[in-house]
Parts: sequence; structure tokens; C-alpha cells
Amino acid sequence: MNGGGWLLAAAVRLLPAPRREWGAAMLAELDGIGPAGERRRFAAGCVAAILTRPAVWRRVGYALLPVAAAGFVVRWSAAIDWAPRRWGVVAFALLLAAVAELGVFGPLGPVGAGWAARATRLVAYALVGVLAVEAGWFMAHQTNADLGGEPVLAVVFAGFLAGALAVTGHRAAVTARTLLTGLAGGFGLAGVWAALVLLDPPVPADVGLAVVLLGTGLAGIGSAVERRRGPAAAWTAAATAGTIAVLLIFNIVTVLSATGADDLIPHLLPPLVPARAQVAGSRIELPDHYLWLLLLGWFLALAQWAAARPAREPDAGAAAVPPGGSLRLGSAGRVAGRSRPGRPRGP
Repeated sequence: MNGGGWLLAAAVRLLPAPRREWGAAMLAELDGIGPAGERRRFAAGCVAAILTRPAVWRRVGYALLPVAAAGFVVRWSAAIDWAPRRWGVVAFALLLAAVAELGVFGPLGPVGAGWAARATRLVAYALVGVLAVEAGWFMAHQTNADLGGEPVLAVVFAGFLAGALAVTGHRAAVTARTLLTGLAGGFGLAGVWAALVLLDPPVPADVGLAVVLLGTGLAGIGSAVERRRGPAAAWTAAATAGTIAVLLIFNIVTVLSATGADDLIPHLLPPLVPARAQVAGSRIELPDHYLWLLLLGWFLALAQWAAARPAREPDAGAAAVPPGGSLRLGSAGRVAGRSRPGRPRGP
């Protein structure tokens, strides 16, 4: 394939899935053109036509945004004095950017049709993005030589992103109603947790309340969805609700630990520490006590990814066997169904 063919093939990949047949027709017609000059002119005209589609420019923007974010981190991290820490932060950002790109051109994308898939993906991007910025800032300003948290957080956040991208991709057999159920359920569970904390402060020092709420809430969501839409939809809705709730609760904890009133902060340091230092130190320690919740959410994200995988289609070379029949090899080498004796065979 010459340069014009490669250019057209790359442009066709920018088309949304419903328009790929149009792009395939362009490539097929290009193959039938002989002279090189005509091929280049035809390819240039097709590329120009493809670039007039707003969906193409949206997809280009989606692809460039993670690249721009990673580039900004590389530039910003130059102020970090210790090289291992700087490149750890850069690797953290590059991994998340790579997963985000898989949601545009890779096996996790592009985003499915409909506003429900777009809204769910946008919420996941926002929640993971805020936590990633906070984590990157914290890692960049650490004073010790501990680098163990960077790869762990990178894998956890990448898992959350992958689960959200899988469940909202166009290959996922997930309905808009299932996505909206999971989205509403996640916000509802996080809202109940926040209300209980604000009505009866301080923030719990462990994840017990959050885990109990998640367990009962996800069981209720799964049971309600299964009765109406089956086990696959129930699994997807519950996993989506769980990941959204975990991300929201952890975001709320980080916000309250930084800006919440003193009475919202549990005392996590030894009792002999003075009151002012107790609150200040507990603000720093509180998010660490909820890292186990992120781990639970990571497993829910894996379940979300597994639930979003499309069912395998039957092998096109395998023929259906009639009820009570058997298989025989036809004269053309195909497998055919053999009817019971005494019954007429179909054409």
C-alpha cells in the first residue's frame, strides 16, 4: 500500500464504528485504481471528506487529550529534584494516558453510542482524574525515599479506568438503562455514606461503614436488576455502582481531610499528642485509612470489565444440529445436519 493508501487507512480508523463500512468502501475502491497519481488524488479527496465529520474531530480530541496531559506532567515534573521520584511520577501519568488511549483506538473503545455511555465514561474520567492529580502532587512533594506507592496507585487507577472504558465501549453489550442504574446507584450509595458522616461526625477511622453500605447496596441493586433484565445486566449494574461509589467516597474523604471542620476529623494519632497537632496529623493520615476501599473498588472494576465483555459469537463454520439429529460430512466438505430416518430432508 502506497503513501496515499496508508493515509486513507489511518483516516478510516478515525471514523466511528457505524461509519466504518463507508471507509472500507473507500479503501476497496482505492485498490481498483491503477495509476499512482490518480490513487493519491482519490485518497486525498477521501481523507478530506472524512475530516469534514464532527465525530472524527471529537475522536482526534479524545486521542490528543491524554497525550497533552502526559506531556504536561513531563514538563511540570522537571522541578522535582530527585530523578527516581520524577520519573516515577512520569511513569504514573504515562500508564494512565496509555489506558485512556485504549478507550479511543484500542480494544476498550471507542465509546458506545448514546449519552448514557458518554456520561458514565465522563464521570469515571473525572473521578479518577481528580484522584490521580492529588496522588501525583503528593508523590512529587514527598521528602522520603519511598517509591512503593507510585506503582501500586498507578495499577489501581488504571484498573478503574479500564473497567469504565470496557463497560462504556461500543463492543460492550450493555444497555443505557443498565449504565444509568449503576451510575445512579453509585451516587446514591456515596450520598448515603456522606450524609451519615455529616450527621454523626467524625469521619469513620476505617472503611467498615463504607463496606457495609456497599455490600447491602450492591446486593439490592443486583437483585432488583436481575428480576427485570437478567443476571448479566445485574452484574454489570452492581459493579458499575460499586466502582462509582468507591471513587466518590474516596474523593469525599480526601476533600474532608483537607478542608473539613475539625470535628469531622477522627483522632488517629496517639492520645498524648496535643490537640492541634492531633488534628493536623490526622488530616494527613485519614486518606491512608481508606486505601483498602480503593483496593475493593479495583476488584469491582475487574468485575466490571469481565461483565462488559461481549458474548462469543458461534463459529460461522459450525452448522446447527436439528433436534434429535446428528452430523454428517457433506459432499462439499461441510458439516450438515442429518435428520432422523423417515423424515424428509430440507433443501
